[in-house]
Amino acid sequence: MNKKKGLNFYKNLNLREEKNDEKIKFVYEEWAENYDTDNDNLLGTVSQPRCVKLVAKELKDKTAEMIDIGCGTGLVGEHLEALGFKKFDGIDISEKMLEFAKTRGYRKLQLGSLTKKLPINDNVYDVTFCVGVFTHGHVKSDRVSELIRITKRGGLICFTVNEGVFEKYGFKNTIHKYEKKKNWEVLFLGKDDYMTKKQVQGYYCLARLN
Repeated sequence: MNKKKGLNFYKNLNLREEKNDEKIKFVYEEWAENYDTDNDNLLGTVSQPRCVKLVAKELKDKTAEMIDIGCGTGLVGEHLEALGFKKFDGIDISEKMLEFAKTRGYRKLQLGSLTKKLPINDNVYDVTFCVGVFTHGHVKSDRVSELIRITKRGGLICFTVNEGVFEKYGFKNTIHKYEKKKNWEVLFLGKDDYMTKKQVQGYYCLARLN
């Protein structure tokens, strides 16, 4: 595989370009087969287990309804299953990514993009994950509203933001805005390791909807 497609090409995606979803889908369709290996060996990605642990500290109900937005090959699901959670679904832009996710305990998997309205009703899930989606060339902070829409009142939302886009794409202001308006209570917001082998950090946010 051409590593440029997998590791570097996505950094050149431009949010202002039309049909950006098609380009993102192309990247992940090409990357699917080597995605897990690259995350372990080339990137040292730790965001999936960190997010699952953040939620597990707040939630003891193993039957809580969960959704993993941008689930990719299902690395979040793998960690949820290991901790005994039973009811988690996934959605991703890439069919090939979803093929790999099928082996990782997901109850339901479907195609969808956070740049559009998700094919999910309002107030469905107790927990919404969005790990690795808020990064270079992908999705801006206005789409956090979609995570809020599909999550139940009193539910948890856990997401990561690549350090390079946290302020550039408006996430710092968005998180504060929803807190100021009392849409949610931020339980945790901190910067920590994200891709350890690339010396990239990310912001981790865990919030409970009011």
